[in-house]
Amino acid sequence: MRPPNRDLLDRLAAEYVLGTLRGRARRRFESWLVSPQVGALVNAWENRLAGLEPPLRSVVPPASVWRGIQSKLELPRAPTHSSMRWIGIAASLLFFGVLGVFLTRDGIQPPVVETLATTQRSFLQADPQTIYWRVEVLGENQEISLHVHVVHDLPPGKSHELWALPEGGGAPVSLGLMPHTGDHHRVLTAEQRAALGSSRQIAVSLEPQGGSPTVGPTGPVLLVAPLTPA
Repeated sequence: MRPPNRDLLDRLAAEYVLGTLRGRARRRFESWLVSPQVGALVNAWENRLAGLEPPLRSVVPPASVWRGIQSKLELPRAPTHSSMRWIGIAASLLFFGVLGVFLTRDGIQPPVVETLATTQRSFLQADPQTIYWRVEVLGENQEISLHVHVVHDLPPGKSHELWALPEGGGAPVSLGLMPHTGDHHRVLTAEQRAALGSSRQIAVSLEPQGGSPTVGPTGPVLLVAPLTPA
């Protein structure tokens, strides 16, 4: 499977370096580390975040503090490796808390793994044997993923444009131009997310190069397909 576009890769690389990318999503990302592009993004985040953790100074607590900790955690009377492990966990939580404040202050939001989950899927096809595009709606309508199966004929000076078709006769809303090779990932605007939230179908129309010059389709609608739960 090919990695997604650079913006999403950058967000995933940030979460990978932070250690908050887990499970299948982390294993999938690690399979992309052989790519020089992915490796460069990970190195960039490692360098960007290096040194942000707060310095820790060695402090010997009073004996009364140890006795209180041992009593509450039912630990042996003498400090052990297990009690030191609790201190390490607390220090790690402090680091990530400080780091979260830094990222939020600078407008950097760690990626949310759930955006990778496919919520709806559609196959734009002429017949069951000829699928031109597969469209996947990701993360509660936040993003879409476009996969080209067969190149659809495209006259010179024309483009294929994707539309959400809201139920109840609402006006179609453009979801952007359709690719003609490879896989593509696209983050949606608030208007596009709202339109997809009330749509049960999508469509592809033939438009002038660069897309429709108006807010709706101007050329013939070539394909219409239902959106179904993944």
